[in-house]
Amino acid sequence: MKNAKKILVAVLVLLMVFSLVACGGKDEPAVKDTTLDVVLSTAPVGLHPLKTNDSPSTYVNVQMFETLYRRTVDGTAYEPLLAEALPEFSEDGLTATIKLRQGVKFHDGSDFNADAVVYMIECLNDKSYGSQRPSIVESIDSYEVVDPYTIKLNLKYADGVLVAKLAHTNGAIVNPKLDKTQDFMVDATGAGTGAYKFVSASSGASYVLTANENYWGGASDVKDLSFTVVADEATAVARLQTGEADLYQTVLADSYNQVKSFSNVTLVNSPSSSVYYLALRSNETALNDKMASKELRQAIIEAIDMDTYIAAKLDGLATTTNSIVGPTLVGYTKEMETAGYAYNMEHAKQLIKDNGLEGTEVKFLLASRAWQQTLGAYIQAALEEIGLKVSIETQEWASFLSTAKTDDTFDFCILSWSNVTGDGQQMLEPNFSTKNGVRLKYNNAEFDEYVDNSAKTTVLSERQDWMLKAVEKIQEDAIVKTLYSANQIYAFNKNFTNVQMDCGGMIYMKEIKLA
Repeated sequence: MKNAKKILVAVLVLLMVFSLVACGGKDEPAVKDTTLDVVLSTAPVGLHPLKTNDSPSTYVNVQMFETLYRRTVDGTAYEPLLAEALPEFSEDGLTATIKLRQGVKFHDGSDFNADAVVYMIECLNDKSYGSQRPSIVESIDSYEVVDPYTIKLNLKYADGVLVAKLAHTNGAIVNPKLDKTQDFMVDATGAGTGAYKFVSASSGASYVLTANENYWGGASDVKDLSFTVVADEATAVARLQTGEADLYQTVLADSYNQVKSFSNVTLVNSPSSSVYYLALRSNETALNDKMASKELRQAIIEAIDMDTYIAAKLDGLATTTNSIVGPTLVGYTKEMETAGYAYNMEHAKQLIKDNGLEGTEVKFLLASRAWQQTLGAYIQAALEEIGLKVSIETQEWASFLSTAKTDDTFDFCILSWSNVTGDGQQMLEPNFSTKNGVRLKYNNAEFDEYVDNSAKTTVLSERQDWMLKAVEKIQEDAIVKTLYSANQIYAFNKNFTNVQMDCGGMIYMKEIKLA
């Protein structure tokens, strides 16, 4: 009797299974998880696009906030986003009329219009606001709101970089009403116009977004985004393997072959516009006043052999360039490769000896990110080989970014730039000009003139000539040492498709599809 009952139960279970399958219909796909679980190796500084300029923050913020324009994925052009079309320039290039997209709503339901663009411009011009990129609107002399969806920008000069700057995430459009009463750094509820809106955040640990059901660009396949901060590379990789994580945007070279073996994961390795560089203080802002010696700075630069490092530590998953304006950027020319100083260990040792610099103590500031620690130890060993005493101070990401702006706290540090705009002038001006170079603090009027002139024309050959002069000046003054341009290595679960990282390192989750 017991056996008969077991058989009956088994038959009923099978019938229920067959019934469920039949009800689904032969053409209907199985139900899939529409949440994308993203691993971040470093915690975002905050959720305000105008007040943050670090990549981890931008990874989250570009899902919620939008700019007037956006660089295409292949990096070759710009396309309208909140703008309806590219600007209409006057014949002399001194006015730019921008038509705005109509029917766009902020996440709280309020209208996006020209007033919101005006608010962005005024915020970036307000020194007390805390903008990270006031240079975005530097060429704008005044503006006119022609109608609710048209704004005319009156320019100080014919700005050859205007569209590129208006495509930068630090010029994103935020909700003017809420920005005056709400701290978007920790709570971005209602703040943007993007495909995803803020749900919750545990600062430094996790961030949850959900699809904007009223998004002007249509519905997203992926309904929810969950960002989790996992500082340990081994743990992040393990989450990919088990399926606990669906996307990891910054896979380290050390993990490349391991992740490549995962059957459930697609691994992408492609060139990028990013640049990692050594930034050397050269004046009274350095901790050791001997950093004012060009010979000391030149010796530091010449002691670093990046070709060997890339081959040994990065498994070839990066490229070298001698120019701080890299080959993928508008404005680059091959002549830039001869600027500055190449690796020459023996000459570096001679410079230290001839100038009585043996035993000079220098302080090296590093972030706690794994790649900086590995590279920092390599550079420290090279500098000690030429006779310097190098002390390393390591700080977590947000503290590092703050300390790197402070005088008398270090002598050199490692910085990186993702080059979201794709324009060489926008590498030089924000990072190194006297007005905007808040970390390096080069403060050189001749360099500033070259950089400014490279924006004051729309003729590419003229822009290239000025950028070449700027690159030659800063690198021959031994202020920066280009380390490498890392390939973009990212991995995602095969349950998802159309996962594309642009040249600036951003993935727009709206574009992702369910496999």
